[in-house]
Amino acid sequence: MKKITFKISTFLLLTMFALQLQGQACPEIYTVDGSYLISTCGETPELYLTIDGSTGDLVWAAEIGSNDPTQVWTIQDHVNPSGTGFVQITANVPGPGDFTMIVDQSTIDPMDANDKDFRISVRTGVPIADAGDPNYGFDQFQRRRTAGFGGPGNDALFVKPLGASGGSRYGITPTAAGEDVLFDGGGIDGLRFVLIAALSTADFDTTSIFISNPVNNELSIKGLPAEVKQVSVYSLLGREVLTQEVDGRSDLNMGVTTLASGMYLVEMRSDRGSYTKKIVKQ
Repeated sequence: MKKITFKISTFLLLTMFALQLQGQACPEIYTVDGSYLISTCGETPELYLTIDGSTGDLVWAAEIGSNDPTQVWTIQDHVNPSGTGFVQITANVPGPGDFTMIVDQSTIDPMDANDKDFRISVRTGVPIADAGDPNYGFDQFQRRRTAGFGGPGNDALFVKPLGASGGSRYGITPTAAGEDVLFDGGGIDGLRFVLIAALSTADFDTTSIFISNPVNNELSIKGLPAEVKQVSVYSLLGREVLTQEVDGRSDLNMGVTTLASGMYLVEMRSDRGSYTKKIVKQ
């Protein structure tokens, strides 16, 4: 009797473990504000959300490698509203500049209030904070989970509910590079959120800090709080490329002529934490 009970218990434990793995098929998830590669999960071929260099549009593409700026996305609380579950997803490509991920309004059926079949695209510029702007809300996404996911963080992505047509989510998996990015109201599929670098916050006032961006030969930082002891510059791969002690100064200039063009993270560190901003070296 004890052997039978043990076998049943073992079977149930294995079944629960298998279901848990099924619910967490994508090991890389969105947990903190930061820079990410966003790709399909468990699909062949594996494709990445990419800004097409020739058209400036959003497509699925094979991984370019070296954390190419057209595939690096900064995910953080939306500027307005902030901290309510809505996030903004942006990219910065040297030359063209800032891009913001959006719902392509031209793909919304004006005759169908329950339309959930949207194309996701990008536009140049930063997210819209003015609620009175006619395009407000279309650059807001939601951190969500796939069914059965029981871990921390989020492995799925929805768009902000747009009236009665809310609830659209990533659920149409691409089959080939170059395809559009489509959301619908069907099943919820998981995405891989591959963290490159987290955007940290600090327990000191950062409102006075101004960082020149983009930079050419010199990185200029003004308004450093007295708590900041050191400023370091990192590549998106996390390698420290420059560092300098502040020595009580509120303004700091760092020569960056030796750095290759691309994106970098500037970290201001104190005994109470650190504050990180992304810059572009031209």
